[in-house]
Amino acid sequence: MTQDILQEFESTTRAFLELLNSFDQQQINMVPYEGSWTAAQVGEHVFKSDNFILQSLNGPVKPTERKPDEQVAGLKHTFLDFNTKLKSPDVIVPAPGIHDKEALLPALKANREQMARIIKTTDLTVTCFNPIFGEPTKLELLTFVIVHTQRHTHQLHKIAGKVMLTNHK
Repeated sequence: MTQDILQEFESTTRAFLELLNSFDQQQINMVPYEGSWTAAQVGEHVFKSDNFILQSLNGPVKPTERKPDEQVAGLKHTFLDFNTKLKSPDVIVPAPGIHDKEALLPALKANREQMARIIKTTDLTVTCFNPIFGEPTKLELLTFVIVHTQRHTHQLHKIAGKVMLTNHK
């Protein structure tokens, strides 16, 4: 189980970071279409979400009294349905304005390195506490991180198509 989630976490993280890095400083801050976040704002949103999840992963835990992966299927169903628009909790909404790519990428990488360490060194079946998810297991929180990142990688691909196309006109 640990090896599988680590592998999926690392490949998902790599895909997201490589795509985000493919934008230059100007492109990363371009609004692709009305009402959309910029690629930099997507990156900041994922960073804020990671910080929020890390608090729970590093916080108090207790033994789990149910199947540790009980919520995994629901998380995958919700977050990998790209046709459904989801509302982000205010605590992880990105700030407007220009974002510095050279500051954003290392911050994202640092959070992901912490998460990889948690996957490798802790019991993923224990229950955590999270203000949004209630009492998920570490496995469920990390599954959320994976599917949330996959969702935003999909979003970045759409932004890249629009921004890179616009930029070459």
